[in-house]
Amino acid sequence: MLQTHKVAIARIFADLIKADRIINTGEMECWRSLCEKYDIDREVRVKAREISFARALELICESGVSGLKKDLLQDCRSMTVSDGFCAHSEALLMIALMLVLDSDSEFEAEVLSMPRANFNINNATALYVEDEYDAAANAAIRTHYRSIFKEFRLAGFHFLYIPKVIDHYRHTDEVLFKDILSFLAPSMSDEGLDNTRRSLMKITTGDFCKDLLCNKCGITELRNTTPSLLIKIGNSYVGDDPYANYLKIEVDEDIDLTVQSFIDRFTSILSSDSFMVSTADESGNRFHFHGFYKQLLDIFLIRRNIRSAIHLNPYKEEVFFPDIDAKAQGLHRRERALYALLLCQGKDGINFNAPRSAAALDKFKVRMQRLQKRYAAIYELFGGEKGAAPDLTVPEIRRPMFSRLRSALKNLQALYNPEDYNVSKGKDGSFSVHIEPEKVFVAQLDSDEPVPLLESRLYRMWRQMES
Repeated sequence: MLQTHKVAIARIFADLIKADRIINTGEMECWRSLCEKYDIDREVRVKAREISFARALELICESGVSGLKKDLLQDCRSMTVSDGFCAHSEALLMIALMLVLDSDSEFEAEVLSMPRANFNINNATALYVEDEYDAAANAAIRTHYRSIFKEFRLAGFHFLYIPKVIDHYRHTDEVLFKDILSFLAPSMSDEGLDNTRRSLMKITTGDFCKDLLCNKCGITELRNTTPSLLIKIGNSYVGDDPYANYLKIEVDEDIDLTVQSFIDRFTSILSSDSFMVSTADESGNRFHFHGFYKQLLDIFLIRRNIRSAIHLNPYKEEVFFPDIDAKAQGLHRRERALYALLLCQGKDGINFNAPRSAAALDKFKVRMQRLQKRYAAIYELFGGEKGAAPDLTVPEIRRPMFSRLRSALKNLQALYNPEDYNVSKGKDGSFSVHIEPEKVFVAQLDSDEPVPLLESRLYRMWRQMES
């Protein structure tokens, strides 16, 4: 057995002993015996503090040492009852060990350890997560939601399904909910509060995982995740940094049966069939502001690392980023129209480099003339005179415009991957903005709500000048 395996074993035992926040004589006697069995000395114990619970399990699973997983799992069982009692908090770690180390387990499971500063919810919270919408799994949850929720609750867990949480917010009086958001974020503008509320009402489980957990909180372990239950199993320290440990179990359209099987195994570990069960729920005009509920609102109200939409408002001459409650400042009409043109051009962008051959040069000039017409039309839509639109074909005119546009967009650091929203120059010399079209919206004169770029008058006008 390598030292790395001993370090991993020491880490697992240490977390088990600390799980119920009580250390007694029986646990210390078991610990001394296990240190002797696995040759765990002071150096190993010191190194064990520097790895996470998840990494420790990963090292054991990768070890290839014959019988190690089976022996370790049996010793962990002995450790949890060494004081004569297996508490709920110890059972949370023990069920994770059983599902990951038992080769015959029917569950597809893994343990994740994440910095608590990024995301932290209450122990025994079971959160449904997915990267892309899974119709079968979601249909099963909606059908069996009540039984799944109660099955978890009777074992001391709290089941969270994003659509149910959002349904509660959606059916709350709009004025009341806006008052709550304003109370929690007093510096946010009325427009920002309205956009925050609208964004929150539209969030899906996939959006929550990709845009909030992965992008905003930096939990890359959940990127491309299949439908799963993310269950908080405890807290620990890696060095001096607080970490949260989670058990992730894959689920499908049989999620109700998976939950029943999981709860049966979990309750079989417990030494008592009596434990505290919280019955406090969000309902009516009652809102929680702790645990997951606080995290969800905080993520929306704290304006950083956000994958924002872009709202173009030609009639107010604004480029607005609603999800961070910010406007592109220091821009003139000419730069705003240029940004709108680039967004219409999409990934193809604009290449101002003239070819050398005469035949290609003629085509290039025609393309530049069409581009200038498009820009002049957008410039007029933003309130200018079409004939007074700056000539983009003149380098001395367009270069300062690109420079000013880049500088203004560079200041929007609250965005996730702000460079995606800025003007970039490709290897072939083309200028473009690498933001997906579905993130871009345009204000309409006959509607209070902006419409997607591809459905807007601005885009239709741009397309009409294609030929």
